Amino acid sequence: MPRFQLAVAIALASAAVLSVGFLWLLRPKEGKVQLPVTTDGEDQYEHDAFDVTQPEDIVDGEPIDEQAFWARNRFREGLLSLTFAIIIALQTTSLGYAAYFSHSHSIAVSSLQLAFALYVEYLAVRAINRDASSGHTATIIHLSILSTLAAVLLGVSAMVPEKAITISFDDPQPQLFEVLWLATLGLYVFAAVGAATTPLGPALHFPPDRIYSAKTVANITNTEPDNVAGIVGASVWDFLLFSYTTKVVMLGNVAESLDIGDLPIVPGNMRATFIFKTMRQALRTISLKKAFIWHLQPGDGWELAYRLLRVNGAGLATQTILAASLAFLWYTPPFFLRQLVRYLEEDPLRVNRSWGWFYAICLFVTSGGIHLVSGQLWSISTTTLQVSIKVQLNSILFAKTLVRKDVASSGGAAEANKDKDKPKSPDATPDDASEKKDDDGDFSSKAQIMTLMTTDVDRVSEFSWHLFPLVDAPIEIVIGTVFLYTLLGVSSFFGLAVTCLFLPLNHFAGKVVVGAQDNLMKARDERVALMNEILGAIRMLKFMAWERSFEKRVIKIREKELKYQRLNYTIETLWNAIWNASPIMVTLVAFFHFTVIRREVLTPSIAFTSVSSFEYLFTPLLDVLNILQQSLVSLRRIEKYLHGLEVAPVPPLGEHLPPVAFQGATVTWPQDRTRSRTGSGSATASAAATPKNKFVLTDLNLVFPKGELSLVCGKLGSGKTLLLLALLGEADFLTGQVLCPRTPPDAIAGFVGIVPKPEDWVVEGVCAFVPQTAWLRNASIKDNILFNLPLEEDRYQKTLEVCALVNDLKILEDGDESEIGERGVNLSGGQKARVSLARAVYSRASILLLDDVLSAVDAHTAHHLYTECLQGELMRGRTIVLVSHHVQLCAPGAKYVVALDNGRVLYQGDGDGFQSSEVMNSLVQSGLADVAEKEDADANQTVEEEIEEAEKADRVAPAGQASQTSSTAVTPVPTAEKAAKKSPRKLIEEEVRAVGRIKRDVWSLYVTACGKYGYWSLFVFVLLLAALSPVLENGWLSIWSGAAEGHSQPRSPMFYIGIYALITGVVFITLRLLILYVGSIHASTVLYKKLLENVLFAKIRFHDTVSRGRLLNRFGKDFEGIDSNLSDNFGRSIFNGMSVLTTLITITAVGGWPFFIAILIVYGQTSRDMRRLDSVTRSPLYSIYGETISGVTIIRAFGASSKFLRDMLCCVDTNTSPYYWMWGVNRWLSVRFNLLSGCIVGVTAVVAVVTPTIDAALAGFTLAFASTVTQDVRRFVSLEQSMVALERIKEYSEIEREPAEFVEPRPPASWPSNGAIECQDLVIRYAPELPNVLHNVNFSVKPGEKVGILGRTGSGKSTLALSFFRFVEATEGRILVDGLDISKVGLTDLRSKLTIIPQDPTILSGTLRSTLDVFDEYKDPEIYEALRRVHLIPPEGTAQEAEDTVNANVFRDLDSPVSEGGENFSTGEKQLLCMARAILKRSKVLVMDEVDIVDYATDELISKTIRHEFADSTILTIAHRLRTVIDYNRVMLLDEGKIVEFDSPAALLSNPNSKFYALCKATGGNEFAVLKKMAGAK
Repeated sequence: MPRFQLAVAIALASAAVLSVGFLWLLRPKEGKVQLPVTTDGEDQYEHDAFDVTQPEDIVDGEPIDEQAFWARNRFREGLLSLTFAIIIALQTTSLGYAAYFSHSHSIAVSSLQLAFALYVEYLAVRAINRDASSGHTATIIHLSILSTLAAVLLGVSAMVPEKAITISFDDPQPQLFEVLWLATLGLYVFAAVGAATTPLGPALHFPPDRIYSAKTVANITNTEPDNVAGIVGASVWDFLLFSYTTKVVMLGNVAESLDIGDLPIVPGNMRATFIFKTMRQALRTISLKKAFIWHLQPGDGWELAYRLLRVNGAGLATQTILAASLAFLWYTPPFFLRQLVRYLEEDPLRVNRSWGWFYAICLFVTSGGIHLVSGQLWSISTTTLQVSIKVQLNSILFAKTLVRKDVASSGGAAEANKDKDKPKSPDATPDDASEKKDDDGDFSSKAQIMTLMTTDVDRVSEFSWHLFPLVDAPIEIVIGTVFLYTLLGVSSFFGLAVTCLFLPLNHFAGKVVVGAQDNLMKARDERVALMNEILGAIRMLKFMAWERSFEKRVIKIREKELKYQRLNYTIETLWNAIWNASPIMVTLVAFFHFTVIRREVLTPSIAFTSVSSFEYLFTPLLDVLNILQQSLVSLRRIEKYLHGLEVAPVPPLGEHLPPVAFQGATVTWPQDRTRSRTGSGSATASAAATPKNKFVLTDLNLVFPKGELSLVCGKLGSGKTLLLLALLGEADFLTGQVLCPRTPPDAIAGFVGIVPKPEDWVVEGVCAFVPQTAWLRNASIKDNILFNLPLEEDRYQKTLEVCALVNDLKILEDGDESEIGERGVNLSGGQKARVSLARAVYSRASILLLDDVLSAVDAHTAHHLYTECLQGELMRGRTIVLVSHHVQLCAPGAKYVVALDNGRVLYQGDGDGFQSSEVMNSLVQSGLADVAEKEDADANQTVEEEIEEAEKADRVAPAGQASQTSSTAVTPVPTAEKAAKKSPRKLIEEEVRAVGRIKRDVWSLYVTACGKYGYWSLFVFVLLLAALSPVLENGWLSIWSGAAEGHSQPRSPMFYIGIYALITGVVFITLRLLILYVGSIHASTVLYKKLLENVLFAKIRFHDTVSRGRLLNRFGKDFEGIDSNLSDNFGRSIFNGMSVLTTLITITAVGGWPFFIAILIVYGQTSRDMRRLDSVTRSPLYSIYGETISGVTIIRAFGASSKFLRDMLCCVDTNTSPYYWMWGVNRWLSVRFNLLSGCIVGVTAVVAVVTPTIDAALAGFTLAFASTVTQDVRRFVSLEQSMVALERIKEYSEIEREPAEFVEPRPPASWPSNGAIECQDLVIRYAPELPNVLHNVNFSVKPGEKVGILGRTGSGKSTLALSFFRFVEATEGRILVDGLDISKVGLTDLRSKLTIIPQDPTILSGTLRSTLDVFDEYKDPEIYEALRRVHLIPPEGTAQEAEDTVNANVFRDLDSPVSEGGENFSTGEKQLLCMARAILKRSKVLVMDEVDIVDYATDELISKTIRHEFADSTILTIAHRLRTVIDYNRVMLLDEGKIVEFDSPAALLSNPNSKFYALCKATGGNEFAVLKKMAGAK
């Protein structure tokens, strides 16, 4: 009988006892009733509006053909039961023989083994009648482990050599015991294979529409019913080898290109809704305060880290156990390597090979075991922990954004930005002392929040697979030290003492890493913020020809970012040098002490095993500490954001609703006050001081009547919008109370699918908000209006009618199914305002807060909206608070009027009293008659109907071209041509995903971007030297240790040590990394410049059809990957190239060509597709982040927060799936590759045993190299995946650009000197296949003439304006400016010489000075004068304001901050800033898209300013109000792309048959008289 049988029997019995214990602990427990618990008073309401998880979300899936599956399983389990029954019979026979011969040792062995066999038989019988829900999984796992353990232990004991087999009792037939024992071993092997390959559960089906969007479901091509990840029911063997991923690997090879829906759906516990629910629960119930005695500060990262630790406890515990096990296993191959080499030393002629076989087999088995454990460790770290942490952080950040006060919109630019735009201080750098005070939690820009949700989340989640070295490294160091002591004795401690020298260096490097990473993230925030602004304002940049200027600004920030990236790389290189030098230094010192001081002989078994062990000691911590510190920076930033101030929680809808009122209230814009630990985050902000220059509304005592229309009016910047936001709970309340019902966050979700009766449509307590700047989603017009409510056809049609959208929809090819571009780029300002209003009108809100909804429409439409909408049937009984400058129109119908001036109430009371007050006179047009008085309303309507009848002919005009900001992307067709219903055209094109392998030109792009021939020649030279160094090291070690055996003439130990020190490759390895990183920074610089330039100079149609999220994905995540990871993966893949080549040759020899081809083709295709899908599915996430951050106030007002959260989680699931499978496919290859590598080591060992000519030194050398084959292949996996980012960047680096910036000969510097315009036979169409928009337009404008351009939506006004700036090129004809054909002028020359004042005012963050004087061309007095001309500051000579003035005029200080998009100013103020900018520029040709966004008094002053300031300029004004152009030299009336009338206003008004006369007449009798008077006054 083999040796160690008692030890084996005890081990098996102990395993059985442990199994019983585990099964008892995991037994199903009776549920306990527990009352709900809250902590620290955080939950003021039991109902959690953000609990969006449905019961079906967490179900893995429905079983497919369940009965057949369990029938097959019962057969397998019956077979296993029969096998164990036979084993019991054999063990009983052995026990009987042992008892018969009375041998206590054998009795003990047989008894224990029989007990073990009985227990596994019990498990097998128990499994037969079990299904997945009643413990089948646990039973089969235990059965697999126990039977495998028995097979392994009995097998190993059989392999242990012994001199002779002896039986301890006098048995005439001892071979019977051998037969029984061998039969038992065979049956256990059979049982182990049977149990390990038994599936744990049936295949599952999960309806894809529950987890994916309708678009994703529609694209599914894989129609197999079993669409849930196989891991749920995989057998133990499939689980260990990741065979459940084979389906995905093969799917990637069969399909031309994978799509999201084709991938198996992830298990229920990996879905976003389930993960979010657990994380949200953790945030509410888990706190670190009580766990530690020291005071924790918000933003230090510890509390969030603790919560993540608790939530992911099971995964982290498994990771820790596996890591610790791996640490112990790690030294088994070196141990058996040492034993094998020692055997070869002692038995060079291989007389007795049994021990050789034993060591060789053990070397193979332990290598394979390590790879299986390592595979599971990596799987848990990536596919489980990383994905979970990523989803947890993303979801709680998004949920936080939905409740966090909108500081990003209201605040000024970050302090760091205050100096960056000052041209007068070029030396100011972000790492100045003043900037170092800036906290890394200052999230004052929306792009910073985007960076948080993308880059920072990725950094923290990626640390999960760098975490386990922190567990296994200490264990490995302890074991390694003991192991080395057995080899080298006390010399090992002298070697290890050298590591103490490196500790201070590591500490210093760590501090530098944290600082560099912190600065790098800030620079990245700044760059992404600026890019976000630039992409949002791209039309303005092109109008002003500012592309080069802003390109320089971005590049300047990019250089700062790369400076810190370079510092990071330098530290990483030095750190690598330290870690690479550590084992060499330790080895040298230890060998020196061993051979020189102690005069011991260095044999091959000691030499090679020692070197291997020293390397194991230092490898694990190579990158971990660096990445830990980077992750900590991101963790702090995330926690800081999570502690930001929140809006007050909203209770569920109740019966007792407060009035809409202010009681002694003082309110201001929200500020970034980080909440204290004692507060809930939703408390009022009165405890914090109000910053200087913050606008304040003081002493408000207002009560808005229920069910009536209330009007809020006041001059520009008086605080009207702040008043509405205060009612919504968005402002900071300093004193008093603000009462107003607010919509619960889950209101919209509660309304979904419910169509109430018309009389029950309006729900008391629900609010709706229409902002001054329309917020629209990238969806159809219908979807924007419905806003997730069910379609009630009658109400919907009435809404379209009262919001004056019917005619607009008629001229759109797809009607209300037409897609709205991002930020509504393809709609006019008026259309955007009306769609935004329609959303509120259709909503179920009883309280509507409308911010200046009448300002972007013409007088007729404003009258229609007021009479038909605001006072119409749909608004009856609803409380309306309307902010408007249309005081004369709205005041008569208002029940309650509030007039504001600079933060104070001038008037409050009924409408009648207001109309007779002096306050109204100050807000209306000076002494002129009312517009559209009530007695003229009927006449107005009649005239307008007549005009519409006259214009009902089929028209061909661009959709939504009513403003200069309209898009080039959608063009309507004649209404007569509308045919049968067809699917609407997509405006935002689907993101293109590359197919097949990474193209050669993508690789060559990176190679050439890194450097030229000189760079690569140097790199290859250093690479070869570094590659040769390990060969030389191991070769020299072989010679040294061989000399000790007498193979050559021995020399002094110092000789060998000296040569060994010289040939170590640390210098070359460090130099190699340094050269690589230099090339990487160069590539990052070149590639970014190329992408930036191409995007900035792309045609405007590109920006209209590509979402901003998609572009930010390129500039953000993709470039972060190229900066941080690509060079590392690229370089290390090349560095490992030599060993890989050897590996592939060996693999081909062992596994054959088919294996090699399968790995190269099958795996390569799938892994690339996973990375591409991951990249493509990020863009919708970027878009929903961007939409939510910019529209969070509207989302909260409508009660759509939980619906948006659910949509975001759907996007997360779509993005998670390819990421999950990308790592799954990675593990699938790695485990197979590494097991085959283990086979190579085993084969090498066997060859050494059977070949006597291979001595111990050569065998050690060979095995040392065979072991390097087991290097992880993640670098090669990651390289091609990293190249996908480059592939995507290359795609947008080659888009079609606009015509040349400059064309020789360039126009004179003074051009245009006069401003004469001539348009000759101008024909314009937006694309060759589309109809003409302008038809043979001919006109001329004299120098200095003022021309008004009139026409209905779609008449061609904007197209004409766009053609002057060559946004659309002339199909035929030409435009001459001062006799020069503009098509022959470079775009920069053309656009910089003309000026436009857009309808949608666009300004960028910085300071007032940088906003008005982008190129630092003007002196401060000139800028102040421009501000005076637009009446933003009082006339010269006015007394200065006192320092303590409340609501001081910020425009008096040119260093006043401007927030992102200028959102700390009202729309009117932004319009005036744009006008001030135009006054400074003083062009001879001015195109103005007029919009009514200021009060009438200011408007009159501005009109005078334009006439005075631009007296010598030619002005073309797209007019929305007749008063603006009635005193112009001429007016042009466009219809269907043709000039209908073009003459002076006086001449046209003298002709009663003219269309202009009809337009003026339609304004009402009194207004018509005023218009005639103004036109004839000239």
